[in-house]
Amino acid sequence: MGSRVVVKFGGADLSSGERIRKAAEMVVKSGFKEIVVVVSAMGSTTDNLIKIISQIGCINDKDYADIVSMGERTSARIFCSALKALGADAIYIEPGRDEWPIITDSNFRDAKPLMEETCKRVNEHIEPLLSQGKIVVVCGFLGVDKDGNVTTLGRGGSDTTALILANCLKADEVILVKETEGVLSADPRIVQNPRTMEKVDIYEMFALAHGGAKIIKAEALKYKLPGQKLRVVSFSSGDLRSPGTEIVGVFNSDSFEIRERKGLAAISLICDIKPENLSQIFAALAGNEILGISTGRNSITVFIMAENLKDLMNRLHGLSAVKALSCLTNVGLIEILHPIFVDSPGWIAKIAGALASKDINIIEITTSKATINIFIDEAKIKEAINVVRGVLEA
Repeated sequence: MGSRVVVKFGGADLSSGERIRKAAEMVVKSGFKEIVVVVSAMGSTTDNLIKIISQIGCINDKDYADIVSMGERTSARIFCSALKALGADAIYIEPGRDEWPIITDSNFRDAKPLMEETCKRVNEHIEPLLSQGKIVVVCGFLGVDKDGNVTTLGRGGSDTTALILANCLKADEVILVKETEGVLSADPRIVQNPRTMEKVDIYEMFALAHGGAKIIKAEALKYKLPGQKLRVVSFSSGDLRSPGTEIVGVFNSDSFEIRERKGLAAISLICDIKPENLSQIFAALAGNEILGISTGRNSITVFIMAENLKDLMNRLHGLSAVKALSCLTNVGLIEILHPIFVDSPGWIAKIAGALASKDINIIEITTSKATINIFIDEAKIKEAINVVRGVLEA
């Protein structure tokens, strides 16, 4: 285990005095040398404050941020007191204090951190406190703009706070304490007996988070450093060293990841788009590598690497679900990955427009969260990649 850690507790973990004491005990007995604790508002405090604000009427964004910040400010005070009651040397930091580290733009409801200034303040104010042996308790979810106004990082922003601080501190590890036993394979309120996953790739976690999983805010994952450990552990375990789930890998946030594949076939099948028909089709595709799928009103196109394309076509043609089919060969794939695709509109239009300007025809574009897949004639792959890089680096 690393010696410098950032630990984040969610609102459910801090919903009563007993739970706050338990959380503080988890920190004190963890044995880590340097600890920063990020706290959310207790229980449903933020929801209650937002409900009251909505009942009042037209409150401006600046006042909204100032009011909802009271949840985290209260949590930080109480958690710091709990640590002191257990004999720890602790200090809390909130917006307005000289030591406050998180500096953002002035989007009060969904602020973006200004990392250069934030890291500078972390190094100036948080590092010395850790070197003095203090446990530093920081309000999650909150920031301050350059004019000193309180901002918020959006719902789930305490995760972002934890990863930002860990990034600036170059922490060995980030521990997110949750109510579940790590990252589950499905929502236990919907699916019976979901599995606890030992490890999850960061791109898989990003996709799950943007698909509705509440374990971690997707945006927070952008700040994870290479070699930095990120774990999700259970509050009920009472132990920050419990295995939980490790989120492995890192986003290359400084550049786009581009991969290419050649030798694909695009098989277009005319069929009614029904589960029972798709089940037949995908069963027949077993044993082949699928790299993309698109659907129309009465058709499905599968981009595939097939060892024996002729046999596969005959197998698909014999299915009762398939009315007719065709196949395009010598298809290439350009796969582009970057988390910015989720939050910034217009990337597909930019890429498609640039390719069209060079007379490069697009067979298909498919997307999934942080990934854009472009299928084209494989003979155009190299030229297309140069065009795409020009768009991405502009």
